[in-house]
Amino acid sequence: MTHAWRHARRLTRPLATALLAVGAVCGDPASYPAGQYPSHLESAYAQIGRIAGVKSLLVVSEGSIVGEGYFNGQTPQSLHDVRSVTKSVTSALVGIAIREGFIASVDQTVGDYLGGIIPDLPDAIGSLTIDNLLTMRAGWAWSDFTGASEFGAWIRAPDQLEYVVRSPLVDPPGTVFAYSDGTAHLLAAILQVATGTSALAFAEEHLFGPLGIGARDWLTDNRGYNLGGVGLMVTPRDMAALGLLFLNGGALDGRQLVPAEWVVTSTTAHTSTNDAVPYGSHYGYFWWIGQADGTDFYFATGWGGQFIFVAPTLDLVVVASCDWHVPGSQAEQHWWEIVEVIVHEVMPAVGP
Repeated sequence: MTHAWRHARRLTRPLATALLAVGAVCGDPASYPAGQYPSHLESAYAQIGRIAGVKSLLVVSEGSIVGEGYFNGQTPQSLHDVRSVTKSVTSALVGIAIREGFIASVDQTVGDYLGGIIPDLPDAIGSLTIDNLLTMRAGWAWSDFTGASEFGAWIRAPDQLEYVVRSPLVDPPGTVFAYSDGTAHLLAAILQVATGTSALAFAEEHLFGPLGIGARDWLTDNRGYNLGGVGLMVTPRDMAALGLLFLNGGALDGRQLVPAEWVVTSTTAHTSTNDAVPYGSHYGYFWWIGQADGTDFYFATGWGGQFIFVAPTLDLVVVASCDWHVPGSQAEQHWWEIVEVIVHEVMPAVGP
């Protein structure tokens, strides 16, 4: 196992400006002997380092980078498929597309955008709103958290869009939370139809470029649409930049990259998740919302232990990544172990 650490330091520019200029500000962390890190995070890093396959833990609090660790040969430049963290990026792009006038509102329907590319689009699917999709309340039978996940069948389908729209609705739209990658994927297709460019190209122009995030990759379906729910390849610092952008209300250097009202709406509870994941009792617009020990937070998360964790009252962003190419039970265990470190080690260490 290899480690690289950056000691805590006060940033001389505003936090959003400083860390969001990802490569220019942080540079390459110096290499230190294993076990050398900020004393108040000693327990957190000791525990995270014992998780098989863990790749990174990055902690930013109150204007300082207070911990940045890489494991198992990873570096600040290592790209990683962050799985369902991708969904939170897709959501941000929808908010930007609405602000730019490509999408009228969240009341627009699937049929408004996909009717022209999917022959015989079922009326029930065509009438689903963007709000139904963003809150995971479309009404489909499948859920990637209950019983056998449908992800594998969907991702192996000869046409991922067709697979989603031909899946049966079992609940009235807007009523029941059922988490699925297919739901998120429809939004990426809507983005491409609405903007005339791919979700990745739109992100590079309106989000990644202004944040200082370099060229990145994003997996596509067999029609060429970026996968709305998984497959975005970014670095831990990219993830921190996105978390900090939301912590700062979507603004960077006075420029509103993501509309402030979209940040609020995205991180406000729209529906109960019935505790589909630990610490994620409610759901916003592709962000999980929860509380622990009296502290409210919201987070983007992906299979196997990928996190952008934001606790506004603590002025805290925590990023973690982990190898997810492991058996399902092991991936679930890694996810649980990492979130426990964030909630019960990192948060108390940096809290009041």
